[in-house]
Amino acid sequence: MKSTWFTFLLLGLGFGAVFGQAPPAQAPDPAALEARLKSQPGDLPTMVALGRAYLDAGRYDDAARVFEDVLALDYQNFQAHFGLGLALYRKGDLRGALFEFDQVTRLFPDRFEGWYNLAVAYADSGRWDEAAAAFQRAIALGEEQKLAPDVLRPAYLGLATAQRKLGKPDQAAQTLMMAAEKMGEDEEILYLIAENLSLAGKPKEAIPYLYKVLNKDRGNVAAVNLLADIFVGQGLVDRALRELDRSLEATQDPAIRANLLLKKAMLLKAIDPEKAAKLLEEASALDPRLWQAHYDLGSSWLRAGDPDRALRAFQKAYSVNPTEPKILVGLAAAYFQKQDYKQAYRYAQLAADSSEGAVKADALLIAGKSAYRLGRYAEARALLLRAVDLAPDRADAWLWLGLAAYALQDFDTAVPALERAVQLDPSPVAKLNLGAAYLAVKRFSDAEQILTQVVLEDPENAEAWYNLGWALNALGRESEAQRAWKAALDLGYEPARSLIKK
Repeated sequence: MKSTWFTFLLLGLGFGAVFGQAPPAQAPDPAALEARLKSQPGDLPTMVALGRAYLDAGRYDDAARVFEDVLALDYQNFQAHFGLGLALYRKGDLRGALFEFDQVTRLFPDRFEGWYNLAVAYADSGRWDEAAAAFQRAIALGEEQKLAPDVLRPAYLGLATAQRKLGKPDQAAQTLMMAAEKMGEDEEILYLIAENLSLAGKPKEAIPYLYKVLNKDRGNVAAVNLLADIFVGQGLVDRALRELDRSLEATQDPAIRANLLLKKAMLLKAIDPEKAAKLLEEASALDPRLWQAHYDLGSSWLRAGDPDRALRAFQKAYSVNPTEPKILVGLAAAYFQKQDYKQAYRYAQLAADSSEGAVKADALLIAGKSAYRLGRYAEARALLLRAVDLAPDRADAWLWLGLAAYALQDFDTAVPALERAVQLDPSPVAKLNLGAAYLAVKRFSDAEQILTQVVLEDPENAEAWYNLGWALNALGRESEAQRAWKAALDLGYEPARSLIKK
């Protein structure tokens, strides 16, 4: 395949660039080419060279203008179409770049680089079906023309990426296996085969490829992590831990060791939380820039009920990655435990504004709880309504929504919210608050039933006895009400004293 000019097209997708001749040792001077063009107006080779010089200099508008001028004189000029596509892409005109690369494939259907660049541009715009088709055409042409493996490699990787984006990891794995057969087994291709097989529900088939990677580089964090996950999925946690230990023994690189210790801590946190916390401390000391270690350490301290240490860990994570929503949620949770509700609200709102899904639900819940503690009940209700919309199975979100609505005497919201909380998690706290809501709307039989459950489960709950007394009294069961109030008073609940008859 002969060409006077190929250039690189990097579109940020991680699977390569168009091949080409090596650039000259010294880029041509646009001023000299401009002067030559003045003396030889309309000279196409000079115009093409000037367009390329503008591209090399980052003058994309000028490059696009010159290449368009060439096409106005010679629409069959491959280099002008290709250069215009590059210039338009680099100046952010993706639609224009797609048009030009499409023109290249129509006018020069046997040019590998036209199809490859069109595929990359489609992928960059999220048009994965069209990207896959263009990558397939590029690969077919490249194989026919016996292009070098390092030229075809990014096209195979691009096709596998498109197939995976289309929800076809099994096809992606097959594409990568073909690439490995044709161009040798390198670590990236082997790992991607394993990753796609795992995504396709074939983790056992992925294992041999991961060992091939680890035999080349025992410190490959992604490979050993995936291998550990597969073993955990098979119920072989101890084997997963041993694989991590093998990699730890084989490398002294602090950053790699920190990542491996982080993974080991994640596997151990449910089994041995104390050991997991020590591993996280070691990981964060080895690589202070590993925010995940600081974050997980903060989370472990939160679970242990130590918000001060949790806050310090989250603050270290925040200093490394101040925009990560999970860290912001961690800070909010630590401040909430410390009863600093203003700071908790602040960080929770920052997290809610920059996250989605479960993390956003967590942020909204903490923001709503904090607003409630600050006495801003209407704001709390609004935030918690958003939280339950995102996470309808979160009992704690429904409970706090019920509390906020109750404080506003919005019983139409409070009662169903608290009923949902009890349905999801029938804890004494949720039942106690539902009983109080039933009393407020004069559903005395329902209140008596739920509050009786509470005092049977938690006989020391003075407030439950007190509220049960009111429910029984409203139902005309005065002697039972007196006994309930007496039980509340015996447990130290002073409001019951005035209700007890002498």
